[in-house]
Amino acid sequence: ESFGGNCQTFFIAAVSPADADFHETLSTLQISSKVRNIQNSITKNKIDNTKVIEELRAEISRLRDKLTDKNFTKTPEREDVLQMEEKVRELQVAKRQTWGEKERLSHIYEEERRINLANKGILGWVFDSIKKENKEIQEKLALLRKEKDQLMIEYKERRRIVDEMKDELQNKITEYSKLVESGKNKEEESKHKVSEIQEMKDRLKQENDNLKKIKHQLKENQEKQKVEKEEAKSQTSFLKGNTELRQRLQSEQRERYEKDNAATLVEEADRIKMESDQEKADLQLKGAEGTVYSTEQGVALEMEIVELKAERSVMSLKIQALENEKKRQQSDLELAYKQHKEETEIQQLQNFQTFRNYRAVFEEQKSAIEQRYRSLLEEAIQDAVFLSATNQDLMFENQQLKQDMAEIKDKLTMSGLRLDSPDVLAT
Repeated sequence: ESFGGNCQTFFIAAVSPADADFHETLSTLQISSKVRNIQNSITKNKIDNTKVIEELRAEISRLRDKLTDKNFTKTPEREDVLQMEEKVRELQVAKRQTWGEKERLSHIYEEERRINLANKGILGWVFDSIKKENKEIQEKLALLRKEKDQLMIEYKERRRIVDEMKDELQNKITEYSKLVESGKNKEEESKHKVSEIQEMKDRLKQENDNLKKIKHQLKENQEKQKVEKEEAKSQTSFLKGNTELRQRLQSEQRERYEKDNAATLVEEADRIKMESDQEKADLQLKGAEGTVYSTEQGVALEMEIVELKAERSVMSLKIQALENEKKRQQSDLELAYKQHKEETEIQQLQNFQTFRNYRAVFEEQKSAIEQRYRSLLEEAIQDAVFLSATNQDLMFENQQLKQDMAEIKDKLTMSGLRLDSPDVLAT
């Protein structure tokens, strides 16, 4: 496997003419002759990570079975262990390459989708759909809040009734207990009291069941509100998180407004042109009929023409100013968006850097703590070893003392003296 495979392999055999290296030279030449018979089939590598991953997993499984085989009596060879570690590393590299390729394709597909949406004018539909869904969610939340308020009112009322019934039941039980203790109770009166208490208990149980139902409904209402709020939050985070998509949506909306306004202006210009043509035709008809205008009427018409020309000039200037203002605002908007995007990216990088710094400090503290614990563990081990050695020495000394004591007793016994004799005590 080392010399074969899909690769070009060069094998250099180093031999020595010295007599002392005869055996090494002979074994080298024998290996070289075998290596010459190895032929590699070289093919161009193709990126097929799925197949590579499957092959690596199969190889790792084979090596794992080999290492954990109960029938394999020998200890695992180091080469098998190293080979398995190498295969695991290769599998991790292949997985990273696969995910990298998937991420690259995902970015390409996302960009194509955005372009297609922009070309087809679907971004506006997406934006309108999101607003519509958000409105529906708000309406649902309003209904759920109203339902919750009604349930809370009913719950408080039921709770008040339950408390009153508990107090009343407690009073009836107290009265019945006093009546029994006094011994003046009659059988009919006692049965009546017991039936009232039992009836009160049944009613109280029913009210408690109703109260539990209301609490369950309140809990369900709270869960529904939580779900709706999470959905609204996800939509808001979707728009806030994807700044580029939001900017595209707003740009699409502005373009649609501009097209609508342009169409309105064209229609208005056509209408004015038609009215102007109609008035021109009326004037030509009056001229053909020989209508004569007085001097005052002529002066008034000329003054009106002058005023209209002045208004036209003013309107042209206003339109030009509005066009310039529009271009300036559009430029400012694009610049603000660009700056915001850059600031956001810088902020993200700063956050990442801060996180890395915290992580580095944490790793340093972790390393210091581990080093400290390791040193404490080593000291504890040393103390344990020292105490064990000391204990063994003491046990040996104790054993030696016992042996000496036994020898002394034997000597005293052989000499005929007793341990409690005056001579021994004096000694």
